[in-house]
Amino acid sequence: LEAMGVPYEVLSEDWRPQLERCLDDMKEGARPVALVVPKDIFGSYAFAAEDNGALMSREEALEAVLDGLGDDDFIVSTTGKTSREIFEIRERRGQGHANDFLTVGGMGHTSSIAFGMAIGTDKDVWCVDGDGSFLMHMGAFSVIAQNAPANFKYILNNNGAHESVGGQPTVGQRIDVPAILKASGFERVIEASTSEDISSGMEVLAKNAKTALVITTHQGSRGDLGRPTTAPQENKAAMMEKFARCRQGA
Repeated sequence: LEAMGVPYEVLSEDWRPQLERCLDDMKEGARPVALVVPKDIFGSYAFAAEDNGALMSREEALEAVLDGLGDDDFIVSTTGKTSREIFEIRERRGQGHANDFLTVGGMGHTSSIAFGMAIGTDKDVWCVDGDGSFLMHMGAFSVIAQNAPANFKYILNNNGAHESVGGQPTVGQRIDVPAILKASGFERVIEASTSEDISSGMEVLAKNAKTALVITTHQGSRGDLGRPTTAPQENKAAMMEKFARCRQGA
């Protein structure tokens, strides 16, 4: 903020005069002013989760997805709890993380990253996206659907919420996502709500191009869900090494 010349206040308990100074500065200077909020300064606020009738949690769905992958299949997973759950599932299973690209802090970019990776290998690249991410960069899907190679495999988990940042609702379950994917160029969209649906759907995706799998899950995650214990740079380096070996046929 200082480098960009943006005046700011760091929010404290004495917040009223801070807000007044920010407002005065905005009015007088006709410019934006930043209010920096430190971690844990706000109390918790629980959003009321919408009951969509789904039987599976996202983590249960991800367990089923990982069950259907081969040793040389790659995952690109969306930011937030999806990537955190994939990391912990791998840890519980004693598996490494070299096959997984956890898209940290890049909501909406997951599908484009997976698309780029799929162009660079003949191995299957599974994009595990979320409804918030899908909605954010929906414009990418017409390009992806028209140009993706057969090894690009798209999975969308739709729970109707930005759960990783508090549970704010999306419109993901109020619009026809399969119709949007088909209109973009996916030839077939499979819908799933159980582990069996996911397993059979992934078998179809593995054998067919321009096919997507849309999974409906309910909101909610474990209270003790952790974060990856390895740095993003470590994950990137491990995956790039595995990616290079696969390209060389090792």
